[in-house]
Amino acid sequence: MIRTSRSIFFAGVVAALLLLAPSAPAQVTGNVTGRVLDQSGAIIPGANVVLISEVHGNRSTPQKTNKEGDYTFADLTADTYTIEVTAPAFKTARVTGVEVTAGDHVGVPPITLQVGGSTETVSVTAEATLVQTQSGERSYAIEQVQVEQLPIGHSNFANLVAFSPGTNGTTRLGSPTAENNFMMDGVSAMDTGNNGQMLSLNIESIGEIKVITQGYQAEFGRSTGLQISSSTKSGTNQLHGSFYGLFTNSTWNSRSWTNQKNGTPQAYSYTTTWGASVGGPVYIPKVFNGKNKLFFFVAEEWRPSTSVVNPAGSYLRLPTPLEIAGNFSQSLNNQGALIAPIKDPTNGLAFPGSIIPASRMYAPGMAVLNQFPTSNLTQQPGTSYNYAETPASVNNLTTQPVIKGDYNLSSKIRFSGKYAGQIARVVTTPGSIVGYNDSSNGPYPWIENYTATMDWTATPSSVFEFTWGSIKNQLTGGGVFTDAAASRLNTLGAFPELYPNWGVLNPSYYATQTMNANKYPIWDGKQLLYPPNWNWGSLISGGPPSLGEFGYLN
Repeated sequence: MIRTSRSIFFAGVVAALLLLAPSAPAQVTGNVTGRVLDQSGAIIPGANVVLISEVHGNRSTPQKTNKEGDYTFADLTADTYTIEVTAPAFKTARVTGVEVTAGDHVGVPPITLQVGGSTETVSVTAEATLVQTQSGERSYAIEQVQVEQLPIGHSNFANLVAFSPGTNGTTRLGSPTAENNFMMDGVSAMDTGNNGQMLSLNIESIGEIKVITQGYQAEFGRSTGLQISSSTKSGTNQLHGSFYGLFTNSTWNSRSWTNQKNGTPQAYSYTTTWGASVGGPVYIPKVFNGKNKLFFFVAEEWRPSTSVVNPAGSYLRLPTPLEIAGNFSQSLNNQGALIAPIKDPTNGLAFPGSIIPASRMYAPGMAVLNQFPTSNLTQQPGTSYNYAETPASVNNLTTQPVIKGDYNLSSKIRFSGKYAGQIARVVTTPGSIVGYNDSSNGPYPWIENYTATMDWTATPSSVFEFTWGSIKNQLTGGGVFTDAAASRLNTLGAFPELYPNWGVLNPSYYATQTMNANKYPIWDGKQLLYPPNWNWGSLISGGPPSLGEFGYLN
């Protein structure tokens, strides 16, 4: 299927986040709430509370606890934070290790201030997982350390969903996979053509995943299954990088019992995956130091592959030169036995020698037989084929580039932008008859995803967020036939047609764009020129293949 898939845009504004009644956050951010008390258990209004990113080092805009001693930080990017609380006549309190994931509502246990000078500091580490107290959702976060260390299939971050309670693989217990919803950095990553995941991004580029199984909030309204939200990795104040390789080879696999008994050789294939990533602060010596300010993350994965087409070989029954001339005296059926005699349908009598006279030959029928290549073997008694094609190999290279930047303009304004994609080469795959029904995966075997976010803390109680995103693909499924035989004008120009205007495309249709881009033989600029599909009688098996329509016209 070659299809320009749908682009999805998400723009949201979260405003007037009151300390006592925070609204639902954007799906890529989280909230932290808590209360400040003194040693007697009395509330402390007016205390200054600041969040400090333990990854990027930036400090949030200070919040003051309200008359109930409560504070709320909304619109927080997924990160690990330290909470710092100061108040006159009290020691400074610091709570480290507060984990916030995308869409989280973290309730921090009450922070107790001790009497003393503000220059004295009392530090507490949040060792236990903090309770999500602000909604009734059931969720689980797979954080970066788990993403990097768990033994799981590397090619798709959705594989990590299997580690979430209440799931079976990538499915919630009791629900079909088709009801899942995928989000990437707050933007839908769904292919609306098949209601599935569009971009299967490798886990090296993923910072964390959050899986919500039940009790969704209003922002998760598209699907009733799992809500799977991923966040792309960001750079930190330290320069980090990685390089890795993953390998598979069919020679490492055991042969099936059937293949061993039949002496069938192992079909050969292999895959090699290489990847690298680097992230950190933007630093230009003597010009700019981006620590605590500007960060980058760049990753790319390369997947060269060799796949085998028709690994067991292609065995067909094609017309022979004698049959094309009307001579069926030597024709064998699918059991390898003679078909003769050939009878005249007008009187039921056998044609002499099973040869149809030239005067009785039907020109359109002759055109049908002549469109196929002739046999390359002599059919033997007891066999059903007279054409054999050895397995063919197809080489391709698929890459997954990712680029992300984060900029903390100030404690009140921050920006983030990301590009992620998947790009493959345009290749021609040999068909069951090489040079007759070969197909292409072009012209656009790629997926691309863009996301841009701006967060503005206008006042301690008002936060605005704007997120724009797009994800689209133009993929192939059934493949487009690339050989001259795919056009009926080349082989069946005089063949009668019941619907001569079949295949005329609207110029605004997405298929017109792809046809014009590649100029396939089946396309004349206005119409698809398919030959008919064929069905063959019971006397033969493995007859010539039909060149039917390809997937994106469904």
